[in-house]
Amino acid sequence: MLKFTLALGSALVLATPSALGSDPTALGIGAICGAEDAFATGVVAKPVILPDVGTSGFAADTKNPEAQAWFSYGMQAYHAFLHREAKQALAKAAALDPACATCAWGEALSLGASLNTQATTQETAAALAIADRAAKLVAPGDERTAALVAALQLRYRPTAPPEGREQAFGRAMDAIARRYPADNAIATVAAHALIIPARQDDFTGVPRAMEILEDVLARKPDETAAIHYYIHASEFAGHAPLALPYAKRLASLAPGAGHMVHMGTHTLMRVGLYQDVALTNARALKVDAETGVPAPTNPTGPRYYLHNYLFGLGGAMMAGDRGLALKYADHAGVGFPMSASAELGTTAQARSLVALGRFAPDRALALKPAPADLRILKIYRHYARGEAYAAKGDAVGAVREGEAIAALGAEAAKASETGNVTLAEIAGGVLAGRAAMLAGQPDRAAIIFARTAIAQEKAYPAPKNFDPPPWWYPVRRSLAAAQLKAGRYAEAERAAHASLAEWPRDALALRILAEAERHQGRRGAASDHLAEARRAWRGDLAQVPLDLT
Repeated sequence: MLKFTLALGSALVLATPSALGSDPTALGIGAICGAEDAFATGVVAKPVILPDVGTSGFAADTKNPEAQAWFSYGMQAYHAFLHREAKQALAKAAALDPACATCAWGEALSLGASLNTQATTQETAAALAIADRAAKLVAPGDERTAALVAALQLRYRPTAPPEGREQAFGRAMDAIARRYPADNAIATVAAHALIIPARQDDFTGVPRAMEILEDVLARKPDETAAIHYYIHASEFAGHAPLALPYAKRLASLAPGAGHMVHMGTHTLMRVGLYQDVALTNARALKVDAETGVPAPTNPTGPRYYLHNYLFGLGGAMMAGDRGLALKYADHAGVGFPMSASAELGTTAQARSLVALGRFAPDRALALKPAPADLRILKIYRHYARGEAYAAKGDAVGAVREGEAIAALGAEAAKASETGNVTLAEIAGGVLAGRAAMLAGQPDRAAIIFARTAIAQEKAYPAPKNFDPPPWWYPVRRSLAAAQLKAGRYAEAERAAHASLAEWPRDALALRILAEAERHQGRRGAASDHLAEARRAWRGDLAQVPLDLT
């Protein structure tokens, strides 16, 4: 069996508090503990102006300072996807100054769809009534406000435009942005409007949104709304790294909005800064918990909290941060109790089991089934147990857990549960490959891993599935490990490169690449890639056997 003897890897930390010398694992654990303290204390959600939710500015046509304050905050909350808070704030602004056309426009805007939410029929009707009222409030000669209101009237009219409400709204806002090319407030609303149809896989507005946002960021690099939408737009366009300079600092620009703290990690995940993803999302969980975002009374908040949780857990796993990954795993039951939502609780707790299988084998093997467990939870439990057996060198145990997963996959197929069928195929394939590696059959393992990698990439193509990735690591990395163990160094190198193309800076794939290059006599490249692997891994690479890679 080929063994690695590598030195302790240093942490990969960029633009985080750890740059000041603190331990990133401890910082992440501390942030999650802070979230748990907030859960224990309880947060009463009430309309207040939360500090530090963004830098966006938008002047309203009001002389009432309180109305302006609530309007400004409401627009910042709107761009930070604090949906409940935006609706409350903008409605309050409109109530404080019933003659303010811009305040009424903002209230109507907040009732519409966003990139992450849909508007109900009732909200659309209410928004139209408010927009019609705003139209009557527009001061003579105020062409800017009149145009903004007219765009909403088009968006909300009883019969949707032939091209669709959001497409029509995006085009109308784009036309206004062209009339006022230096107006950042209009530009950010327009850019958001143009990317909303991407929710239905309509990406036609994305190039124009990027053009608008790049102009805004050239004028104001710290414009949080523009950064938020630029991260999304660059993802949609397949050019996520373009947003990296902005993504690195978004959390510090809007530290009071959990979604904005989290948002930069969309880019960080795609460029392979996994430790930063883990740490930043821990901070986002703390902010959200302290401000009541995940409260069951918040229509969208709990799902945002789960979104941040899954991102952070995935980052910790890919960075090899044992301590932080296990803290994320332990948080699943606290942050997502089954009593609040069986759906969210099952998702969080199922995904958390991977951390136990990889980093706490004895805990994974102690897992007990419950009669009410949904199939996804059963699959992940068997997978975690299989990883635990593999960690202990027990190939037979790994095979047994894989067979249990195959049976669950068959049940899922009969029940037409497509997602669970795919999950079972990937999870079972990984365990079968692990068992073959442990049995000293790397050629057989390579065949299994190749088949499983194809299944993963077909079901979850990386360009569309890093939000966060549905499966926790690239199986093609395991294929590269099997080829390396089999002595097929050129094939291992190709597989490692292919894996890294979609999951960049993956420390374990880099380690395989380095070893394959070393065996082919390219010691310089091997040394560089090994150094990069050490920087990317939060722990001792030597403690990860090739059979578990």
